[in-house]
Amino acid sequence: MRKTIAFIILAVSLYACGSKKNITEIRLGTEKTIAYQSLGNGVAAISLTLYKNNTFKLNFKSIPQPETNEKPVKHSEIGTYIGEGDWKTLQFVTNDFDAYALFDPQYSNPDEIKVLNENTVKINTAKQTLNIWGVLCERE
Repeated sequence: MRKTIAFIILAVSLYACGSKKNITEIRLGTEKTIAYQSLGNGVAAISLTLYKNNTFKLNFKSIPQPETNEKPVKHSEIGTYIGEGDWKTLQFVTNDFDAYALFDPQYSNPDEIKVLNENTVKINTAKQTLNIWGVLCERE
């Protein structure tokens, strides 16, 4: 009985360590290929950077309204992407990421961004601007 319980605990521990390993295995590149940065606004500071090694990083920081006591929400996501011409398919690594919330279709043009599922988004890098969370982000 003790051996069975010990084996189950060991198996669960190894499984849990292995699931986190996938996130840390992604090493962001050092050479940028494409970058988008939010323009001045009172909503959020957003940046999306694609690297030559087919990785990307998305940084998000909300800007609280002056009359509230809210604290800024900071979030950073990484992932990998594949290219199909000007369209890049971004695959976010974390399972709790919700692409529908950040890349809301009501604020973006289908010629710019297409949300494929909760963790996958296609962006058109030929565009000079993208709408992310309703904020206009300009290509650098």
